[in-house]
Amino acid sequence: MAGFAASLLLTKIGPPGGVAIDAPVWLILALFVPFAAGLMEDTTKSFGPWARLLATFIGAAVAYFFCGAMITRFDVPPVDAVVALHPAFAFAFTLFCVGGIAHAFNLADGLNGLLAGLTLAACVGIALVAQQQGDHFLLIASVALASAVAGFALLNFPKAYLFSGDGGAYLTGSAIAIFSMLLCHRNATVSPWLPFVLVLYPFTDTTWAIIRRKLAGLPIMAPDARHLHSLLAGRLRLRYGSRGSALASLVIVSVSALFILTATTLHTRTGWLMGLALGYAALYALTYFFVQRSPIAFPVSSGPQETGE
Repeated sequence: MAGFAASLLLTKIGPPGGVAIDAPVWLILALFVPFAAGLMEDTTKSFGPWARLLATFIGAAVAYFFCGAMITRFDVPPVDAVVALHPAFAFAFTLFCVGGIAHAFNLADGLNGLLAGLTLAACVGIALVAQQQGDHFLLIASVALASAVAGFALLNFPKAYLFSGDGGAYLTGSAIAIFSMLLCHRNATVSPWLPFVLVLYPFTDTTWAIIRRKLAGLPIMAPDARHLHSLLAGRLRLRYGSRGSALASLVIVSVSALFILTATTLHTRTGWLMGLALGYAALYALTYFFVQRSPIAFPVSSGPQETGE
């Protein structure tokens, strides 16, 4: 958080001839709120999931009113007609998406390098499209976040000396969601389905987790170890020992990055991006089906990260 904030502020203050970005203080504040809520949970264990979700809504509201981060279109006529009825609908969709993606990133903080890898892949995708659109604000913001996360990744992969905790997960998830909304709102030719492709794994895995828990009669916020990354790591641990966790992250991040890089070349074409999303969902379903039917080796000592909480 400190590295990201310092980068934005120094860019704004930077040397003559440098590229100044708009309203960095408001963007920093919008991301500090969910970060602080996650950090409180990390340190006190008393800031529950609903309180953290509320914090992401507050951060999203700050970004909505002061940074222009909002959802105003989906390129699906019936949905766009609903959003256009009243500004409150766009506001509600914005809060819902930021909160959902932040929570999804928190669930991904379960394996060596997984959260960092997914964040870096999304940041690269945003930076590439921002560069093509000439959007210096988002180019610098996404590179700043990627640089800060890369420093953390050195201590998280291949061997995990640190995990990001709820603070880091809610920071990165909220940032990717807000950056994606800004990218579409500031650049009319960018399809609103690009942000969806940028977060395909967290979104798909969290959606399936909610469905799985509802079918089992469990609370949707209940942690479990049945996420795809947990199951895949368990299978790979049988074959490769302790390296299995890092290998599982590498596989998931590599596939996600391939889809993201493909999406950057198609960022104006909604139909193709929809196809990419459906293709990823099918690939996820097939992979989950085969992995869950295989023998799984869970670690002897399971910390809070392995629960997917």
